[in-house]
Amino acid sequence: MTALVTLLALTVATIALRHIAAETSWDRIAADIVQISPIRLTVAAVLTVASYVTLIGYDVLALRVVGRRVGTGAAALASFTSYVFSHNFGFATVTGGIARWRIYRSKGLTPGEVAQVMVMTGVTFWMGVFLILGGAFVVATDPVTVVGVSVGAPHLHMVGASTLTALLHYRSGRTMSLLGWVVTLPTARIAGAQFMLATLDHMLAAAVVFTLMPAMPVSDFPLVLIAYLLALIAGLVTHAPGGVGVFEVMMVMALPHLDRSALLASLLLYRLVYFLVPLAFGLALFAGHEWRMRNPTRS
Repeated sequence: MTALVTLLALTVATIALRHIAAETSWDRIAADIVQISPIRLTVAAVLTVASYVTLIGYDVLALRVVGRRVGTGAAALASFTSYVFSHNFGFATVTGGIARWRIYRSKGLTPGEVAQVMVMTGVTFWMGVFLILGGAFVVATDPVTVVGVSVGAPHLHMVGASTLTALLHYRSGRTMSLLGWVVTLPTARIAGAQFMLATLDHMLAAAVVFTLMPAMPVSDFPLVLIAYLLALIAGLVTHAPGGVGVFEVMMVMALPHLDRSALLASLLLYRLVYFLVPLAFGLALFAGHEWRMRNPTRS
């Protein structure tokens, strides 16, 4: 069923993207790519590095909740490879889970502990998403239109308030059962760190897109951040590899006032900087880890 939904979403996204691209031309998109200065590309690359460094904190916090000590290098390797795989290939539980499983199992974590790390990193990610969207909806003054559906400010206020209220019930010190494993919820201090890290990570990732976009005032960044999160959620829900097609369509629809060719050019470069280049490093690092595991006497 999941595969069918993914295939359907990719088909619809491909048709929509072709329709959007038909309103411009690849020559214009290529020309807009050339117009993006090396300085902006450098800033985008720095922000990308900062985002992936922040993501390492997800694993560090999760390991603290689990109560296992793992070297920072191993946590960084597990986090980085897991996220570049899940970002590019989709199906995060499988693609990212394989990386964490292989690396953390080699460090002595049990299957249950690895599963808890995966759950807690996922929780951290969504905490940031809901915190930002909840706060944005609470203060919204204008209606939001997504996929042709307009949601008025009063309804946004209600959704935002409900979301923030739910986050307040993220209690510490409790345990919950998940697929036969007991998962311990973090302390208030670690929960606070989760909110901070996730919010920072999402802002950094959105800033990569913002940096590559046509010149916009800094005051427009919140709009881009919300559009980015909504597009990200759409890509994750459909399990499309890297959200390809789905992410671009949602961004174009959420930012209709921007020049389409320039926006598509920035999104293509975003995929290169934030997805493909890190993927190349991630594959090399993971291959090196696997080689060392199979040849311990040579490492």
